[in-house]
Parts: sequence; C-alpha cells; structure tokens
Amino acid sequence: MKIRFDLEDDDLSVLQYKNIRADFYLDSYLEVFVLENNKEIFLFSTTIHSTIIITFSRQLLELYETGKKLVLDTFGNANVYTFKKVGNNIVITNFDVFTNAEAWQYTFDFNAFLKAYTNELRRHLRNLTEKDANIIKCSDFILLKESLKSLEAVANAI
Repeated sequence: MKIRFDLEDDDLSVLQYKNIRADFYLDSYLEVFVLENNKEIFLFSTTIHSTIIITFSRQLLELYETGKKLVLDTFGNANVYTFKKVGNNIVITNFDVFTNAEAWQYTFDFNAFLKAYTNELRRHLRNLTEKDANIIKCSDFILLKESLKSLEAVANAI
C-alpha cells in the first residue's frame, strides 16, 4: 500500500518565488490518494492542507491508542470523513453533506495504512526542505515534523 499527496501548482513550485511566504504554500490545495492492489482510490481533498495533515496525523495516533471513532472535517468541500479502527482495520467513511448520504466506505489494514501515511509524510517534508530550507522555521512545518516523529515511533513498533 502507498499513500500519495497531490498538491496544487505542481507540488512545491510556489516556494520558488521569494515574495511568497511558505505559509501560503502550506495552506494550498491537497488531494490524498491510496494506492493498493494496483488500484488508486481518491480519499479526500482539502484546502489549508498543513492543518489537515497535522489533524489527520494526530487522529491516526489517537486511533492507534484508543480505537475511538474520529471525524475529519476538511476545508473546501462538503464532505465529512469518519475514521474508526475495527480489529486490525481502519474503516474510512465519506459522508456527503449536500446529499445527506454516505458517498463511500473503504476498509484498509490499519498497520499498512499507518506505515504508508508515515512514508508519504516523510517524503512530503523532505520535498519541502529541498525546495526551501527556511521552511523548517514555520510553525506548521514544526508541527508536521513532530507529527512525523510520533507516527514513526508507532510505525516502527508495529
């Protein structure tokens, strides 16, 4: 399993312009995909992506620790996502607020999902620092890095 973050404007291109702050980039549009068994699954999209990645990272850690059902309310779309741990699986449900109905539900192996997400977050942060070394000073980047460290500790333990 793999997870892929697709970012607007050809990933990190906005960081090449010195008059645009890194905070602007960290608030740009994001789509998240799961790749499993040669199938690509669109998971969710959001604006203000650094906030959602920080929140989702914390939720994955909480799911690991408590198994408690959690809700991710993304920005920029009318969907609400619930995540629950059922046995060794993570069950992700997309509820469409406009239609007031469940749009889809996917089930993945929790450990594989957590490891794939951790790998993608690591790749994402590495790409950020390669494009703009000063991004490490941004508060959102610091929170993302802290989330990565916590996720890596769990991923290495499972």
